[in-house]
Amino acid sequence: MKANELAFFGKIAASVTHELRNVLAVINESNGLMADFLAMTREAPFPHREKFQRSVQKIEEQVRRGVEITSRFNRFAHSVDHACADIDLNAIVTQTVSLAQRLAALRNVELKGAVCDHPVMLFTNGFRIQMALTMAIEAFIGCMSASGSILTLVRDDLGSPCLTFHFGGESCERVQEEAVANFGEWQEFEELASSLGMRYDWRTSDGDFVLFFPGGPTPEPTAPPK
Repeated sequence: MKANELAFFGKIAASVTHELRNVLAVINESNGLMADFLAMTREAPFPHREKFQRSVQKIEEQVRRGVEITSRFNRFAHSVDHACADIDLNAIVTQTVSLAQRLAALRNVELKGAVCDHPVMLFTNGFRIQMALTMAIEAFIGCMSASGSILTLVRDDLGSPCLTFHFGGESCERVQEEAVANFGEWQEFEELASSLGMRYDWRTSDGDFVLFFPGGPTPEPTAPPK
C-alpha cells in the first residue's frame, strides 16, 4: 500500500475504534446502573438475583476485554502515522503478541510474550515491524503441534536489540524445516525483514529462533551543504 493509503486506513481505523469505545462506555454505564439497583434492593425478595449478578459481572468483564482489544487496535492503527519514529521494542512486541494470540488459539497453540525491564528503543517503521513479526509468528504457529507454545522474549544482551522465539512442545529443528519449506511465505517474511535491516539466526541447539533489529537512537540531522 502507498503511504497515503496507509494513512487513510489508519485514520479510519482510529476513528472506528474511538466510536467502539464510546459504545462500550454506554454499555458499561448501563451495566453499572443495573448493579446499583441490585445493591439498593438487596433486602427485597428477588428469585433471579444471583443470575442477574452473574450477568452483571460477565458484562463488566467483557466490556473490560473489549476496551483492551480496541485500545490495542487503536495503537496499531496509529503506527502508520509516521514512516519512521522512535519506538520501544517492548511495546511493539506486547501489542503484536496480543493481536496474534487469537491466531494461535485457533490452532490450540499458546502464544506468550515477555519484555525487558527497561525500554529497548529503535528508530524504524513501527507498522512494517509489526507486519514482519506477525508474518513470523503465523509461520511458526502453522508448524506447531497442538498444545504447543511459543514464548517471545525481548532482549538487548546479544549485541543488538533482538526478539527470541522459544518453542515448547516442538523441536526447533522441525519448526525451522517446515517454516522454510513453505518457501513463498517465508521468502516474503525474509524480504520484508531484510528491507527493515533485520537479520535472524536459528539457534537449534538452544531451541530458539532469534530475530535481530537494527538499534540506535534517532539519527542526528545532517548539516545542510554550504
